[in-house]
Amino acid sequence: MISSTLRPTIPESLISSRLLMLQSKRLILASLERRFRKQPIESLRARVDHTRQETHHAQERYCMSLLTWGTAQTPHYWPVAYGRLVETADRLSSRLRGVAPDLPYSDRYQVATEVEMLEALAEKWRQSIRASITAVA
Repeated sequence: MISSTLRPTIPESLISSRLLMLQSKRLILASLERRFRKQPIESLRARVDHTRQETHHAQERYCMSLLTWGTAQTPHYWPVAYGRLVETADRLSSRLRGVAPDLPYSDRYQVATEVEMLEALAEKWRQSIRASITAVA
């Protein structure tokens, strides 16, 4: 991730710091979840839930930073980019399925076709994510 010079750029530093925050949140969450499984106390459940939300937000911030300031040459860029495409396609498919019963029959067929196409695209993007992750590993 560090450029050809020895000093990282500001965007690289920001992305790295967001990644470090995400990794820290994940470690804390894993530790809390393990403690909660051993000792299911309600106050610990609240901490787990809160930390899970913090981890989710850290993931979102990392992804946004990577997509905003990262480059296509950054190894983690493509899994995040394809992941965002998959999330968008899944949300749109769900919305289209939700409104389809209220549409006239002629429009239902077109919506069903569009949902199928979105799902096929999302599956291709999922395959690209797996290939990108394999290439990074």
